[in-house]
Amino acid sequence: MRALAVLGDPRREFVATRFLTLEVMPIPTKYNRKREAAFYERFFKGVSSWVNPASIIRPAFDLACLHGLGAMDALHLAAAIRVGAEFVSAERPTKPIYSAYTNAFTIY
Repeated sequence: MRALAVLGDPRREFVATRFLTLEVMPIPTKYNRKREAAFYERFFKGVSSWVNPASIIRPAFDLACLHGLGAMDALHLAAAIRVGAEFVSAERPTKPIYSAYTNAFTIY
């Protein structure tokens, strides 16, 4: 699976925001999906840098308006751009995030 190859690559460092935790943790927590929650928690423990949410709100809004992005996609993308990180997504390659940032690729 391509996602696990990316996540397991020892040469990678991961950057995230608390918006990502808000996006992925509520459902497995609510429905007691312990394995899924543990997977995410393990990922979050390995994050080397947390982007300040306040620093990406305006850039995310601008990206969303310019490229027709949804709110969460715009926030995630603005965070990647802010730190110059590669943006890895499970979205289909036809989604606007890929035209909004040249350093984005899909594991789809």
